[in-house]
Amino acid sequence: MNCSINDIARHLNLSRNTISKALNGKPGVSPETRRLILETASEMRYRNVLDYPGNDERQSKGTILFLTKATRHTSFWLCVMEGIKRQLENTGYKLALSIMSEEELRNKELPNLSLTEDVKGIIIVEICNLEMCRKILGLGLPTVTVDMPRNPEEILDSIDVVTMENKRHISHLIDMLVKQGKRRFSFAGDLFSDNVSQGFMDRYEAFTEALARNGLSEDKDSSFTTDGQDQFLNLPYLIGRIKKMRKLPEVYFCGNDWTALQLMHALTYSGYSVPDDVYIVGFDNTTESSESIPALTTINTPKEQLGKTTIDCIVGKIESPERAPMFIQVATNLIIRDSTGDLKEMM
Repeated sequence: MNCSINDIARHLNLSRNTISKALNGKPGVSPETRRLILETASEMRYRNVLDYPGNDERQSKGTILFLTKATRHTSFWLCVMEGIKRQLENTGYKLALSIMSEEELRNKELPNLSLTEDVKGIIIVEICNLEMCRKILGLGLPTVTVDMPRNPEEILDSIDVVTMENKRHISHLIDMLVKQGKRRFSFAGDLFSDNVSQGFMDRYEAFTEALARNGLSEDKDSSFTTDGQDQFLNLPYLIGRIKKMRKLPEVYFCGNDWTALQLMHALTYSGYSVPDDVYIVGFDNTTESSESIPALTTINTPKEQLGKTTIDCIVGKIESPERAPMFIQVATNLIIRDSTGDLKEMM
């Protein structure tokens, strides 16, 4: 059974008003508290309609459903949602949030979406399982996905895709590190689970291609490319693997910042120093990446822009359903911080 606002308030020992503001995208809640509330709501399987400021009920054109999965990578999609909120204002549409549990995703089951006639379109985030995407498209509503399943060719005629450029800066950064004298590179990230995105695969492909161009290959003995289940994010698991390694690579490239930060914690706990013993590179530029010690070198994904572009796509598709599907790729940029040592001096 889904929980209520009161259940979340009791669980976090916060006021019902604070919980309501956070869930409804309203001001007056700090980013840290909002993140905690939304993470808890995800874990407790809360679903609610988000009525953002500027959505006048009397002028409402309908509701757009934002469907995502319960995730630990909360800060990424919170920023995407901020862009969605900003762009949604004055469009005449409301936004409804629905969170798919890990169990529903694993069993390929759609959550109870309450699809009334008021729901005009669907935005999906972090749901990259191809079978689930087919089921969502089978609902017959205009749909936009942020990122997409690997090997998405069979659905590209039916869905709008808003994604980020994944390869260029990884390639450039490896060239820089090789020039600096680095030779041993490993990768950390989900490459095998059935919910892995094409974005992750593109990042890994850029990693291996850049190494090959420089006459190198991945140090697979030191890589972490498990199936994306809980053990991969479990610090004891990572620490155990690290302690069994005969030798660390010189550089870890990670599929996203969350993985990079978990790996950094595990390495530090195991007695290694970042960047003295090993460099670490993330992807996404989440809030946590700039606050870690050392601060994480990463590739910035313009998360709010992804959200804004997603709203432009879904509103356009709702109001012009006959238009051709769109594939939009938003540019990224490299941010060099302390986790790659003195690399800044080469810029």
